[in-house]
Amino acid sequence: MKNKLITIISATFIFLLTIFLPVTLNAEEISDNDFNFSLDLPEGFKIAGYTPDGMSYQFRHDRLPVDFVMKLYNYENAVPANKVLAATLKKLSATYEGIGTFTWTNRICAITTFSSKATSAKGSKGWATGIPLRDGETVLILICYADSEKADECEQFIISSINSLSIGEEGKKIPGIITTYAYGGSKIKNILLSIKGKNIQTSIDAEDAEANQFVIECEYAVLRLYAADPKWKEAWTRYYRTIYRDSYSRVQKAAFDIKSQFINYAKKKNPENPEAVINEILLEWVQDFPYERAKDQKKSDFTNLPDILQGKGSDCDSRSMLICCLMEQLGVKSELFISREYSHAVYGVNINLPGAKIAEDGKEFLLNETTAKGIKPGLMAKDMSDTEKWIPVKLP
Repeated sequence: MKNKLITIISATFIFLLTIFLPVTLNAEEISDNDFNFSLDLPEGFKIAGYTPDGMSYQFRHDRLPVDFVMKLYNYENAVPANKVLAATLKKLSATYEGIGTFTWTNRICAITTFSSKATSAKGSKGWATGIPLRDGETVLILICYADSEKADECEQFIISSINSLSIGEEGKKIPGIITTYAYGGSKIKNILLSIKGKNIQTSIDAEDAEANQFVIECEYAVLRLYAADPKWKEAWTRYYRTIYRDSYSRVQKAAFDIKSQFINYAKKKNPENPEAVINEILLEWVQDFPYERAKDQKKSDFTNLPDILQGKGSDCDSRSMLICCLMEQLGVKSELFISREYSHAVYGVNINLPGAKIAEDGKEFLLNETTAKGIKPGLMAKDMSDTEKWIPVKLP
């Protein structure tokens, strides 16, 4: 079953765009404060049913033949997630090859693909996961499936839905559950960064680039569904929010090594605001990257962040995302800003310096242009200075 997922990951999914016409959508993040988890589902899911105790919910998408089921089971003692998942699938008269177990968020989780004739008149296929909560005395089951005849075309949408699960606030900055299952980490890969004349030795996981690219392409296929939809802004920001979530920890070691190299220099140059010095160093660094966009319009032109670190060409949004991740690791609140009118992206940092800024949630973000060489922080081209045309992507 894991090999099947690797095959899915290696493909580019574009089927959904041609199957369903855009309609009005409505969605918001689902949070459970009692059990400390949240779901950042794609736009369009509506509640189709729930139990009075609030322990089971069924959501149905308003234009795809996709259902999403969330169930919570309480026990007096810890029960393995794979046993709870097996019992749940038995109730659905589901068939599956086996249940895989793996570690995610320091929990032994369970996952499988299944088919069932009990969930739909035409039969259905999908993915199911089990996640222990509260020391295993509560188990969260997530099941997402589509009508059998459309299940293969909807598979990336199903993966995106389940992969949107986060446990706690810290869970919004680590790879999702399905990505972790498919790419559990292999071995350390040493890389060399050249920044401001300094060679900085750092490392990534050998699978990081492939895993990050999987998320990018999967989410881009979902994003394309909303190109002409009234909720395109929400879908667009979710796309970048999801990439940030997967990317953040993959560049954590690089952020630490960059800070170690430059923090003393930055403190000497600007004792009151050393982060401003590091931000300018990073901005000059990415402005010198080779510029590259995808030639295939059916693929995302967003370069995964581990590949950027290794010198692969990149565009404005991927460079901006990289610095957002790095500056957040350094303790500086950052935000990505995107514009459909300008076909451009920049990043903002909450640093007290003069220049072009956008205010969000009581903070002012100094804007930074990543693709034009020599442009200092806070400087923006006049033909891109209308702040109303920039959409903020609020990063967790």
